[in-house]
Amino acid sequence: MSILITLSVIAAIIVIFAGILQIIGPDKDVEGRLGHDEFEGDEMHASDGLGDRLNRQFTQAGFGSKLALELAQAGAQVTATEFMAINLGLVVGSFFLGMLLGKTIVAGLALSVLTAFGPRFWLKRKKDKRISQFQQQLPDVLSLVVGSLRAGYGLIQALKLVSQEMPSPSKDEYTRVVNEISLGYSLHQALAHLVERMESEDLMMVVTAINIQNEVGGNLGNILESIASTIRDRVKLQGDIRTMTGMPRMTGYMLAAMPFFVAVIMFFLDPEYMMALFVFPWYIIPICSVISMAIGLVLMNKLTKMDT
Repeated sequence: MSILITLSVIAAIIVIFAGILQIIGPDKDVEGRLGHDEFEGDEMHASDGLGDRLNRQFTQAGFGSKLALELAQAGAQVTATEFMAINLGLVVGSFFLGMLLGKTIVAGLALSVLTAFGPRFWLKRKKDKRISQFQQQLPDVLSLVVGSLRAGYGLIQALKLVSQEMPSPSKDEYTRVVNEISLGYSLHQALAHLVERMESEDLMMVVTAINIQNEVGGNLGNILESIASTIRDRVKLQGDIRTMTGMPRMTGYMLAAMPFFVAVIMFFLDPEYMMALFVFPWYIIPICSVISMAIGLVLMNKLTKMDT
């Protein structure tokens, strides 16, 4: 039995490292990240492999479509099916690892439950960071567009220039906008997809201004210049707020993480001592502790978050 468990742990570790390699590996084409933006004609999928077909079927489902959108927002270099496979591999590997170290099923279940939230937490942090970077780059993007319009370029040519000159993530997102237009989408549809991916109120305001200008006319350069000035002031204010609340937030995160680090250290020093907490009725103690720390983190984020 111990040999079987050991082999299972080794296999799980291989899956984990393969997943990590897939995440940090070379970039994939940005056009393959969202299933709902692809043409669904049979002639375009005739040469797809099994993995592509599975991913396409999965992303057509409600949960798969939402996960694919989140992966695109985060700029992750994995498909929805690959992400789910990595998540499953981590859960299974953690279960066998917990059983091997703690010698009980409860330890395996506890470790696998904690590990199950790891990829989702990583995805959310990556998504929030990328959207924040896009938001900070938006004033410079608008300034570049305004300059291009005043130099005689059209809006689509200005967006193409943005895709060439701006760093990521703006470069990736506006490249996708230009590619969608070249594939047959209208400017309105391509910009609507951009708003859906980035979830930015400032970007929505910009796109609304562009749509209104297309219908009623006006000087788009002056409109975008005014919006860029407003957004730049908001970005500066948000940065000041994050600076002022940075220390309380970091302190809260450290206090919340400290019990887990202490528990892991004590588990490796004396597993039998720690496993006493995971038997009836004492397992209620770690459960209540995790719930209380989660509530504390939510309240801390609410207190340090300010609307601008």
